[in-house]
Amino acid sequence: MKVLITGVGGFAGSHLADYVIANGLAEVYGIVRDVEKNENIRSHEKSIRLYECDIIDFQSIFGVLKEVKPDIIFHLAGQAFVPSSFEHTAETFKVNVIAPINIFEAVKAVDIAPRIIVVTSGEVYGETAGFTAVHTERSIPRPVNPYAASKTSIDYIAQTYKTYEGLNIVIARPFNHTGPRQKPSFVCSSLARQISLAQKNNVPPVIKIGNIKPRRDFTDARDVVRAYWLLGKVSNEKDFIFNVCSGKIFSIEEIIRMYESITGLKFELHIEEKRLRDYDIQLLAGSNELLRHTTGWRPEITMEQTLRDLLATWMEK
Repeated sequence: MKVLITGVGGFAGSHLADYVIANGLAEVYGIVRDVEKNENIRSHEKSIRLYECDIIDFQSIFGVLKEVKPDIIFHLAGQAFVPSSFEHTAETFKVNVIAPINIFEAVKAVDIAPRIIVVTSGEVYGETAGFTAVHTERSIPRPVNPYAASKTSIDYIAQTYKTYEGLNIVIARPFNHTGPRQKPSFVCSSLARQISLAQKNNVPPVIKIGNIKPRRDFTDARDVVRAYWLLGKVSNEKDFIFNVCSGKIFSIEEIIRMYESITGLKFELHIEEKRLRDYDIQLLAGSNELLRHTTGWRPEITMEQTLRDLLATWMEK
């Protein structure tokens, strides 16, 4: 079996490659923007066939699919940082909407029929606060930022390619996930990086942070990619949209306290105005019942272990 992972050198993509290779599940082919900048998958140099490809360019992705003819495509490449979507809205839509459309059209042009896992986001739902229950796959999307709007767009577009074009598409809507290799622009990794620098310099940790009250459903990225793999193999055709989330809700303040417990330190918090965002969702929570029932997936890594592993990776840098 051949699997093709777009964004294989990124956060989730590299963890998915780890999982597939470690378990001998398939031959792994990967798409990257620059083959020289892939330290996340450096240990797999002999196990992954890499293609340098601009997925915004149809001919580039067409060429890769024509050569590889994968059985499963995991489309994980994209622009995932909400603040950047305000600063670079057009680019966000190019990467998050045009690129996957190119993949769909290239699949049709090459005349292959792979399972395509399209990763959108739990952000499509918008606020959970004010609703009587957590979001299920039947919740109506209410995106509140350009990133979420781009993911909502491709979510709906993927549904039309599934329903009217007959492509073998499964849509994954992951909620917040974190873990080793995450960029420091994301909150859990930012905290771990700041704590590691303080510990290396033997100084009291002063944590620069924004709003500490928002609450999110967090999952370890290694559990998330395991869900992606199971969705790549699921045979249930009735349901093709799945939330990927742990069902465990944490505020940023609670995460900070967990880091204090892990390190045995007391942090001084410095709230920075530039990190305070009016558009922040205050609560984003989802149900994973459909995913659990369909695939048997269960989150296995606790939030404390995730934070320990994330801190350890920053301590090693």
